[in-house]
Amino acid sequence: MHQVVFRKANVISLDSSPDPQPTSGTVRIRVKTFGINFADIMMRTGNYGDAPPFPNVAGYEVSGVVDAVGENVTQDWIGARVAALTKFGGYSDVVVVPLDQLIRVPENLSFIDAASIPVVYLTAWMLLVHLGSIKKGEVLVIQNAGGGVGLAAIDIALHKDATTIGTASAAKHAFLKSRGLHHAIDYRTQDFVTEIKRITNNKGADLIIDPIGGRESWNKNFNSLRRGGRLGFFGASSMMETLKGQTGLIALVVAWIKVAFSMIFGAPTWSPIKLMDENKAVFGVNLARMFEDKDLIMDGTQEGWVRPHVDCVLEMANVEKAHFLLEERKTTGKIVIVVDAKDAAHDLSKYKFVQ
Repeated sequence: MHQVVFRKANVISLDSSPDPQPTSGTVRIRVKTFGINFADIMMRTGNYGDAPPFPNVAGYEVSGVVDAVGENVTQDWIGARVAALTKFGGYSDVVVVPLDQLIRVPENLSFIDAASIPVVYLTAWMLLVHLGSIKKGEVLVIQNAGGGVGLAAIDIALHKDATTIGTASAAKHAFLKSRGLHHAIDYRTQDFVTEIKRITNNKGADLIIDPIGGRESWNKNFNSLRRGGRLGFFGASSMMETLKGQTGLIALVVAWIKVAFSMIFGAPTWSPIKLMDENKAVFGVNLARMFEDKDLIMDGTQEGWVRPHVDCVLEMANVEKAHFLLEERKTTGKIVIVVDAKDAAHDLSKYKFVQ
């Protein structure tokens, strides 16, 4: 087995070890591809609270073929094309996962596309449907609409007949509108609060989803809701912006103090009284604690409303470059890693392959 290991903060190695064996209720997958997510970057830099201590292996989603099963798992799983939610450990060419974290992959879906689906579409589904209760005709605001969750949210909103407003840099607007986004806001040159009011005739949004975090973002989003509106959080990328580039011990300590003040002491407090008075709701999503509706999402690929978009594909040895592309907002949609670029299972001519 080969794994991409984070030895310590920002120190990456490619290690080998014996293949793991499936135990009761689990299967072993020969991994073809795995997805890159922002949580992986936080884990690499030592800023992800749920992560195991260094050295560790990141990765929440893989696709591949089952080659062995444990006790209490039927033999018909052997040879099955699958995707899986791994909750760490996915940066590997072999993984063992519980059966209930497995998703069968349709024959007409590539392994590359399959690995791009689980995290972003399940996160978006929980934000919009499971907790956000989006309805036909409602207005959804998607912060960072060009990210993987943002594109998934556009698909789900279209499936639910909701109106979408998305923030992104101007260079991404044409692409986002081609995906079905109704209104695009350039977060660099426009105030999204003003634009949301203009687009909704001063009514505000029914649902806003926010991966950015920080006091300013939280307050501006809350104030952009209409009565009965809901605000969902699924990340804190602003924290990484504060920490980015800080390498010395003193600089890191100062940056962390700023993060703590912003995220804890500087965070707004929405008391039950305030929420009742304004008829608004606030909630958060952590996919690592909920893997529901995974089969429904994969069924959506066959029904046509789940349309995975892979920005680029890299090899396993280039995980660090993949992280850089995601950190610097140089991608739209998902980045997927192939374990072996020469594997006949992949048609790389359909994707942008970065070496």
